[in-house]
Amino acid sequence: MKGPSGHSVFEATRTLLRSIHEENKAIREATLDRPDVESHQRFLEDADNNLIAMELTLEAVRHELGSQIVAARRKRNPLFPIFRLPPELLLKIFHAALDSHLTCGVTNPSYLGRLKTLASVCSPWLTFVRSTPSLWAVLESSCSITFLPVVIRNSKSALLNIRSDWDPHQLRSFTYRDKEHHRQFLQTITEPGLTERWSSVYIDLPHDTGPIKELMEGSFPNLRSIYFGQAQSGWKQGPVKLLGGDTGRLREFRVNSMPLQWDAITLTGLRLLDLTGEAPNSSAKLLDLLAASPSLESLSLTGLPAPFDSGQEKLGAIDLLQLRELFLMNNEAESIIPLLQSIRLSTLAKFRIIHRRYNKGYGDEFVSVLETLGHLNSSLQSTLKSATTLHLAVDGESIKCIANRGHEVCFEVDLTKTRSTEVFKWMSKAITPDFEGSQIRHTKLTLNSNWGGHGNQTAFLPVMEWLGNITELALYANYASTVPLKWLSERVVEGNEVRWRSPRLHKLLIFGSAYLQDVLDFAEERYGGSRGNGTVTEDGDLRVYWPDGLEYLDISGLNSDEDMDMHAEDELRLLLGCHKVIGYDGRRERGDYADEDDDDDDDDDYISLSY
Repeated sequence: MKGPSGHSVFEATRTLLRSIHEENKAIREATLDRPDVESHQRFLEDADNNLIAMELTLEAVRHELGSQIVAARRKRNPLFPIFRLPPELLLKIFHAALDSHLTCGVTNPSYLGRLKTLASVCSPWLTFVRSTPSLWAVLESSCSITFLPVVIRNSKSALLNIRSDWDPHQLRSFTYRDKEHHRQFLQTITEPGLTERWSSVYIDLPHDTGPIKELMEGSFPNLRSIYFGQAQSGWKQGPVKLLGGDTGRLREFRVNSMPLQWDAITLTGLRLLDLTGEAPNSSAKLLDLLAASPSLESLSLTGLPAPFDSGQEKLGAIDLLQLRELFLMNNEAESIIPLLQSIRLSTLAKFRIIHRRYNKGYGDEFVSVLETLGHLNSSLQSTLKSATTLHLAVDGESIKCIANRGHEVCFEVDLTKTRSTEVFKWMSKAITPDFEGSQIRHTKLTLNSNWGGHGNQTAFLPVMEWLGNITELALYANYASTVPLKWLSERVVEGNEVRWRSPRLHKLLIFGSAYLQDVLDFAEERYGGSRGNGTVTEDGDLRVYWPDGLEYLDISGLNSDEDMDMHAEDELRLLLGCHKVIGYDGRRERGDYADEDDDDDDDDDYISLSY
């Protein structure tokens, strides 16, 4: 049983002493007329003194008890696992939680705000934060100018991470006070001795903020990562001579729409190169830049214009055998063709090429070079082999193929306004989804009616055969579902075993106009012998492996002139064993079938055929 606290005992004793004191006063007043008043008065004074002494003793005991509780907690706290972490491990946890090791813009909430939150958890963490200089080594432009010297002083000699940017969506409200604050921030962080401690820099500025050219032309011997860009167009200070001094430790180089004097920049030993809207105006210079970094692991080029020497002959080969990520987006064809023709790769973890600009002609130029990229095929094949899901969508002028590893895109070809059939021919020759030797478990195919020409259903077959084991098929084709459904209904004989094409198909969607009879024939041919149970039967010497039933069928594109009556509904239910069917009936409104089937107790087997 839990005993009374020291505070409650003290309050009870205090109340008792007060009552005794009041009673003594009453007795003293009642005995004033007696002869022995003096003796009684002395007795009462002694009693009062004793009570005061008892109060002082209780107060001292209460104070001592509080001190012992604090001491006990101090001895107990180190026993908790969170307080027994080695300082090196705790520091790594703090750095990961604060993102202090990343090259990124100003965070929200601010870095110092999050550091204060960690420091306020407990006294040991507060002491740890105060005594660890590397936790103070992030200088954000959101920091108060008056407090910035305190942060710099607490960081001591630790390498600094600089974060200075402004939200592009708020630039219209970029006031004179904001500009003055930013100017003072840049002036403070570039004081003598500080630039030598810069480890990572993220500077993304409006075009009219401060003498940035002089700032970035200096020497940064410890700089390992840099992002340099402008938050809005209209840079008026001319090309910047970035990093004029020693850059031997630089490993990550990112530039966004900031004109640079490339002839004056020397970069070697990079691990990451990310150029957006700005690159050397010569293909040879760009390739020289890559050749100087054979250990490059990530290359990203976005929105690059055509170089002036794009018409020259092919340049020499460059080995980038450690490259793991290649990302190309919205670049002019002339800027990336020399690159793709020259680089030699080993195994890619990520490959993405995207072009979503709607200027015609890009596709012709890009398709013309695809057949020359045979040296990249093995790298692309290895990338696709590591995927877990694959989605291919094609129509007459665009093609999109996206493969994911978990929730992360590892392979992507997304081209618009291009000869998509030619791109597919290249892709089908260069890479093949290896379902047996890969992790791919889900494959979705989306076909549009203008693929291969309107009404040309046979153009669907090469795409379906390339993927082979389709698990989800979506047809946006008016009266062009007959051939795909027949293809799915075909049996494939291998030795004495009979199987169906795409045996793992579990979802079928038909959004273009279609015929009900085509759907019924498909259901009978593919699932009629097993009623969607995926059973194995014997047919003479042949062993027939029936596919599992569909989990989802959407026939919203059924011809409204045909009747989806209860007989057709029952037939589909019997053949497919389907969990969910969505269809169209021109005669009935939404929900009518549900009213007719209220007596069916097995809700899981119910098939809704309302549109």
